[in-house]
Amino acid sequence: MAPPIRFSIQTPLEGATFAAMARHWQAAERLGYFSMWLDDHFYGVVTPAWDDSLECWTLMSALARETSTIRFGTLVACNGYRPPTLVAKMAASLDHISDGRCEFGLGAGWFEQEYIAYGYEFPAVGTRLAQLDEALTLCRQMWTEEKTTFPGKHYKVVDAWCNPKPIQKPYPPIMIGGSGEKKLLRIVATHADRWNFGGSADEFALKIPILEAHCAAVGRNPAVIEKSWFGNVIVEMSEERVKARLAKRGVTGGNMDEAVAQLQGRTIAGTPDQVAAQLRKFIGVGVTHFIAMFGRVDRLEATELFAKEVMPRFA
Repeated sequence: MAPPIRFSIQTPLEGATFAAMARHWQAAERLGYFSMWLDDHFYGVVTPAWDDSLECWTLMSALARETSTIRFGTLVACNGYRPPTLVAKMAASLDHISDGRCEFGLGAGWFEQEYIAYGYEFPAVGTRLAQLDEALTLCRQMWTEEKTTFPGKHYKVVDAWCNPKPIQKPYPPIMIGGSGEKKLLRIVATHADRWNFGGSADEFALKIPILEAHCAAVGRNPAVIEKSWFGNVIVEMSEERVKARLAKRGVTGGNMDEAVAQLQGRTIAGTPDQVAAQLRKFIGVGVTHFIAMFGRVDRLEATELFAKEVMPRFA
């Protein structure tokens, strides 16, 4: 039996008020999206650094009580910003607050400027990946063992309790994002229930066999790891409107095929028919979950159009 095709939304924090975020999440729940995701940045990455930006874990706790069925998580939380023992405790608590709807996204971190601004050390990428591997091992132990002692290289824990354990068993689904073929995908194979990547369908087709090889090396069935795509989605009822929006991004072409080719799979754009055709290319190589960024959270037009005109084609 083929796995279900799932559709979710990443809601940017930059400039968004809590009220607008709550309305967006409630609309997504009503429209049938699978899950909602927040980034883990303390200030704007693509917007001015001084824009308002709420902290993701605090915000998720509040939004969990503004919704009742939709799942949610961070895409993805930065491991370097919080001790993994604390994050394990926070995730377990949030799973209870939400009646078992928490999804656990964690990554090695990349935004050096933010690390420095907030006083965090920014080690080399190899060290950050090793820390991520240890952190995921530690979190899983915190969620499943009576108490945890962990004599790691980067984290050392003695008799750490994490009660209550998460509602979800054995623990909330783990998502890891990234594309590094030697180390990151090995960590995905070891720990993840979902792998997230923002590349093209062709890039997925190249990397999935590498992930499968890592799974074989660690003794896991790659079929149990969901493959998810993350990127911008521009959907309009007319080609003219799509072209106008793409032109604002500097994307031009004689026809839609040429314009879409310039996006290289990192943005899906077009009418509902054209968007559905692009999604099918990803599904053809094994992607079954799409996490869309529709833009500003106070505008629901694209969220509604995608749900009504695209999602039913994959039910």
